[in-house]
Amino acid sequence: MTAPTSYCLWNSNTTEAFARAMRQRVTVRIKCCLPREGKPTDIVMHGRLRNVEGREVLFVPRHAEVQQGKSKAEENTCEFFFSLEQREESGISRMGYQGPGMVLEEVKGEKGDLRSLRLRLARSCAVRQMRRHKRVPWNEDRSRLAGITPLDNPPTTRAELKDLLAQYYASSHPNPLPLINLSAGGACACLPDDISAITLASTYLFFVVPNKAAGSDPPYIFLSKKMGTCKSLCDQGTALRLLFTEELDWFSQSPHLKWDDILATGSERLQACLELYDDTEDEEDEAPAETTSASKSRLTA
Repeated sequence: MTAPTSYCLWNSNTTEAFARAMRQRVTVRIKCCLPREGKPTDIVMHGRLRNVEGREVLFVPRHAEVQQGKSKAEENTCEFFFSLEQREESGISRMGYQGPGMVLEEVKGEKGDLRSLRLRLARSCAVRQMRRHKRVPWNEDRSRLAGITPLDNPPTTRAELKDLLAQYYASSHPNPLPLINLSAGGACACLPDDISAITLASTYLFFVVPNKAAGSDPPYIFLSKKMGTCKSLCDQGTALRLLFTEELDWFSQSPHLKWDDILATGSERLQACLELYDDTEDEEDEAPAETTSASKSRLTA
């Protein structure tokens, strides 16, 4: 490793952000241009930082996807993105960090497989306020179960809940329900037009069992409010944006169903499950609004 004196802004917020990303074991997205079969190739990786010394980091990929088409990037350059949580008086907020970097070394195994990348990341990077809960892009393969039904009144007993779910599966609604994305605070789902047209004042029962949830885990069931619709996101029907307001407490000893208010916090239980998915829609948001430097982010070798 390079001597510490060679690092720029050793104690800056940027290098501290890299260290926090390692300590918090957050998922880091790296898009890099590497030589493959004699030509530069773009590869998108999701993984974690294992070692951080100033701006030099060791990145261990958990998933990698080769991008099709001719690369327009310079060989052995990269871009990084990750988000960190921070506590404030108003609650927990999320900040996104995005910037360029350089690939210093590819570490490969005995069979030539990529094990890790040694990177030097930019001395300054763009920082932006993120959504409170990260959204995970979804498809039918990620749902063991998923569905939604409008409610006149929330169910109060397990028998009433069982009847509601039975009615849903006896209907012609798709199973599992197609979801566009899912977060600890809400979901975006493709619904038949007759359901999505129901008034904004309606309450919806939403339930899902992600494919990475433990087999012994009970379903995630929420009372939800309709936040808006969009026709262009779904091949059939209408995309309905939902905000989770209450979550069913499966562990309550009460003879009646207990619904916990999660409007301000989101579902901690669902959030823990979504951490098992590396990809998020965070890096697909709009361009960053503020930077850690007055000048454009650049890499100093």
